[in-house]
Amino acid sequence: MIKIGKELPKSDILDLITEANLWSKHVRKDENRQELLRAVLNDARDRASDEFFGDEAHQALLDFARALVEFNLRKDLRDLVEDLAESLRSDGYELIVQPEVDLGAFSGFRHKARILPTDPSWVPLHEEMTALEHELAVRGYIQALGHYKAAVKNFSEQDHPSSNGQLQTALEDLIVNLAIDHTGYTDSGRVNQGGLAIKSLYVRGGQGRAVIGEPLPEKDGGTLIQGLWDISHLNGSHPGLSDAQEARIRMQLVTGGMQFLLRHFPV
Repeated sequence: MIKIGKELPKSDILDLITEANLWSKHVRKDENRQELLRAVLNDARDRASDEFFGDEAHQALLDFARALVEFNLRKDLRDLVEDLAESLRSDGYELIVQPEVDLGAFSGFRHKARILPTDPSWVPLHEEMTALEHELAVRGYIQALGHYKAAVKNFSEQDHPSSNGQLQTALEDLIVNLAIDHTGYTDSGRVNQGGLAIKSLYVRGGQGRAVIGEPLPEKDGGTLIQGLWDISHLNGSHPGLSDAQEARIRMQLVTGGMQFLLRHFPV
């Protein structure tokens, strides 16, 4: 947003800050445009994490992003707008831009923008991440925790292929640990054991109901974890193979799958 906003006159920036309800004591009109935007957006980001006022600040940031795109979508800024759209996808939002009014050959179009949530659940993904990190720490699965934390860090930095690769390793470490702790699987000490260890966590062809702590029947959870394992090996840590939306979906699936496994195979 800073890269787009700094292309505007300062008076327009101040108007957009007011429109998005981002005005605060940190707004200093004597700052240059970039520093003005940086101070306002950093303040709003900090307030967005507040327990009581976070929702209001979070919505203000979304309103500012929308107003920014609607205000000035020149052709030479399209790449920056696409960068903003990718960043929003990482946070669980889709930026939709549609031309609204033709202003003539020299002025182009006025645009209408909307920012819509892509997550079906009201539970923010970061809360699910935090819960999983806590459970991994409690269980002593330190390697899985380390790789998962690295995946989350890469994801937040929009390094999507690296995030995918770390997620794959975190899932594999968890599978090996659970197989050792609950099925008598023997750790060979070699890398890439996940494909073998996962076979001890479910019963191929199993038709019955799942029993907590026992290998999952194929038809009641086994297919789920095998499918998750297979998906985690697609578009991994190879550059350029994963966009923000796919990386977020993968983060949701693996986070949920790891929680499912920890719940089925308790301490």
